[in-house]
Amino acid sequence: MNYRSKIFLLSGIYALVAIYFTKILFFNYYFSEEGSNLLPISFFEIVIFSIALVTFVITVITISILVKRNTNPVSFKKRFNFLIPSLLGWIIIFLLLQQNMSTIIVPVSIIIYGLIILNLNRFVTSRLVYFGIAVMLLGIISYFIPGHNWLFLTLGFGVFPIVFGLILLWKPKAQAAA
Repeated sequence: MNYRSKIFLLSGIYALVAIYFTKILFFNYYFSEEGSNLLPISFFEIVIFSIALVTFVITVITISILVKRNTNPVSFKKRFNFLIPSLLGWIIIFLLLQQNMSTIIVPVSIIIYGLIILNLNRFVTSRLVYFGIAVMLLGIISYFIPGHNWLFLTLGFGVFPIVFGLILLWKPKAQAAA
């Protein structure tokens, strides 16, 4: 198993776990009678934002560990082309949250993720173009269907990376057999 497929598989799994726990917190906050709905909404938003940030940090740490184990070193330029757009995306999402534009945070975050993936295709593999475009299209679709944010989060950050990781895992074996 190559490190690229591991990166997509693990990042998808991390995202699915984070989305699951966030969804539980969300439903406990809005629909539960256990007292969690007594917390102020600003604290609740900070908790959800923190879960997303911790998941991102764990993913970046996992990527750096897997890349260091690889025999081909990853240049600073590749890391820069991943981290700078990611940090700018976090800033944009935080600013949207501060402006009470929470209805478009999910589509914007999915589109930013697609743009980051599209930006990385120059350095990793040309197949990332298709993955990045698919994720961006999913973000655009999620803008026009606002009632299904959990579904689009799960697809964009969980299912799509896992499927792409499996494609990366499967493709070299298929090419070697031909």
